[in-house]
This record gives sequence, structure tokens and C-alpha cells, in this order.
Amino acid sequence: MKSTLLILSLIFVLFISCFNQANSINTILDIDIYDPKYNSLNYSIKDFEKIGFKISKKYDVSELPGATSAFYGFWGLKQYERREYEIRIYPSNKKARSEGISFAEEASGQDAIIKKSDATWKEGIKDRRFVGPFGSSKNYPKYLDYLIWGNLIILCPSEKSEGVVGASDPIENCKKLIKNLDY
Repeated sequence: MKSTLLILSLIFVLFISCFNQANSINTILDIDIYDPKYNSLNYSIKDFEKIGFKISKKYDVSELPGATSAFYGFWGLKQYERREYEIRIYPSNKKARSEGISFAEEASGQDAIIKKSDATWKEGIKDRRFVGPFGSSKNYPKYLDYLIWGNLIILCPSEKSEGVVGASDPIENCKKLIKNLDY
């Protein structure tokens, strides 16, 4: 009788442990990215390198008002889950909001400006688009949304390729990235 009670107790503890772990994963993905408590966060590119972000390019931000730096690179927990992100770093959340939103809106969404002659900030414009099939002239925006997180503006990718596994919701892709940062 005592051994049965002990086994049932252990099973119950394991069940509760697994349930709590699953809830914490869901909680992380359910981060309220609009909660102002995150506005005071301050990151550098080193924070992204610590979580495995691979920098492909550092952009010249001399014509991106208020930004201190901007990077294009790849991140994913597994190689087949890697996505391309553009990270724009500002001195503060206030600066990102006051000077960066119009540029982020221009570079993201279904109607994003992906033609160099039309873009306000031309740096990295080629990296913000998918090239049509077989090199056709039909190009598509790579970043369908953006996220302001602390002093950052992150352009969030949506995955159109069947070769990459994961979320097609751009905000979910950004949440997966930021949940790995310290906050």
C-alpha cells in the first residue's frame, strides 16, 4: 500500500512538473510585447550574439535617423528554423519610437517598399525582399511586421519557403527571438 502511494505521489509530482514547464513555454510566447514595462530594456548586438544570432551584415546608419547601429542576420534554435532578421538599435525606446517607426513601417508589411529608388533608407534594401521564383522580376517583402522591444526595432520575417519549419506569423517569429534575450 505504501509503495503504491509513493508511486502515485511521484507520478503526480512529475505531472505537475511537466504541466508547469509547458505553461512556462506558453507564457514566454505569450509575452505582452506592448507592455510598457519592457520599454526601459537596453540591448546591444552582443546580447544577440550570446543567443546565437549570426550577423551577416552591419549596415551604415548615417541616413537612418536616431539609430546607433543596424544589423542583418540569421537566428533560429535549430538550423532548419533559422530566419532572417533586421535589428535596428537606438539609444532608447523613446528614440526608437520617435524616429524609427516610420522607417520600420516603410520596410515591413505587405506593401513594404522594397525598391531602392522608392525607399527612404536605401541601406540593405536588397536584404528586405524575397526574389521571385527562378529569379523572376516579382519580388516580395521579407518582413511583414516589426516589433519595438526596449531600445530595438526588429523587422519580423514571415516564412514563405516550404523548406523552413516554424511560424508563418511574423510577430511569433520575433517573440521566439526575444524570448531568448535576458529581460
